Amino acid sequence: MAFLDRSTPPAPYPVTDITLTAPRRHVLPNGIPLFVIDNPSLDLIHLTVEVGAGALHESQKHVLSFAYLLLKESSPKHNATEMDGLLDFYGATCSVSVTLESIKIKITFPKKNVADILPSIFEFLSTPHYREENLALYKSRRVKDLEYNSQKTNVRCSQLAKNALFGNEMAAGQFSTRENLMAVTIPQMEQSHRETFCAENIRMFATGNFDTELENCISQLFEQIPHGKRAAEIHDLTLFEGVSSPVFEQMPDSVQSSIMICRTGPGYCDEQRRPLTILSTLTGGYFSSRLMQRLREKDGFTYGVYSDLTYFGNQSLFSISSDVNVQHTQAAIDACFEELDRLCREPIPDEEVEMVKHYIEGSLLRRVENSVSYLKQYNDWQSYGLDEREFQRMLQQVNDITAEELMDLAKIFFEHNKFTQIIVGNIL
Repeated sequence: MAFLDRSTPPAPYPVTDITLTAPRRHVLPNGIPLFVIDNPSLDLIHLTVEVGAGALHESQKHVLSFAYLLLKESSPKHNATEMDGLLDFYGATCSVSVTLESIKIKITFPKKNVADILPSIFEFLSTPHYREENLALYKSRRVKDLEYNSQKTNVRCSQLAKNALFGNEMAAGQFSTRENLMAVTIPQMEQSHRETFCAENIRMFATGNFDTELENCISQLFEQIPHGKRAAEIHDLTLFEGVSSPVFEQMPDSVQSSIMICRTGPGYCDEQRRPLTILSTLTGGYFSSRLMQRLREKDGFTYGVYSDLTYFGNQSLFSISSDVNVQHTQAAIDACFEELDRLCREPIPDEEVEMVKHYIEGSLLRRVENSVSYLKQYNDWQSYGLDEREFQRMLQQVNDITAEELMDLAKIFFEHNKFTQIIVGNIL
């Protein structure tokens, strides 16, 4: 019996000349664009309704997120239990996520059931009837989550980073408290929904086995969304103003410390974004990254360390984060900066650059490997005014970039005095 030789990896092949098909674009009578990726073999329809308002648009902490996260419980005709039963009966799901800049409502339903379930979903999306008992229950859960998470160093570290980034003047930068959770009222939620759920703020993305009947059903419902005022664009923010490094919060009984090293960076549409994505991946964006090899494999400080870029408006946040044993807190921070310095001083081996190129190429392919993943990726591109051609642009950047160019970018971007340190836990 022959066995596969798993000790030697297969030879990699370069990824070139892949052209993605643009989704069909249909504009509803009220101006809402609907982008459709046709997939005749997919009878489970995936529909995303994106509302162009997020945590950065909140004037009062939690009001906008409550208004959307409680939609499914707020059907005008069904209570929460009945709505859950109706969704289950027709094989449908509806989930909501709130990001800094937008709200994404993801709906799935079997094509054959569109006329039975989609009108009911549209009712609670467009004309929610918020109930005091649902709001009280949700507040209770959130308060308990707050109490539980207050003891978790990684959650607190993320909260401190947002506070340092956006400050107390913006709701997105304020800490969640029992007081501001309990302060949210139904009239505030209703007003927030009215102001944001309008045709000017909405884009729709769908994939599946579309035909004229299905498309007409979706159009006839969502063309009823009224016109309103587009949410304000998020322009350059004054970030990390007055923040001295490091920001440290003591948790004396903690056995680990959560650390974050972060700085602001270019926006998604900036030409520097693509090479910086490659540099971030090489630094800490995958299992064979510099930071993983140093902090996990060599020093044994942590199970994982990661670097990432988060985009909002015309800016981004580059962050390196990890959970480490308390006795290694300062050593882990020092090791991170040492690795950043090495990338600035020492030539990056060609084989390391090739490895990260292959990893990114594989990641790019996975994002468009089927119509559902492509739908999500296209939605992300559209959020920044880009389209399917961004795939080829990123692929070309990956193929063309050199070790010297990555080193030159590191010298510019990895200056120590540009970083803010966030530490929660203990320094022994």
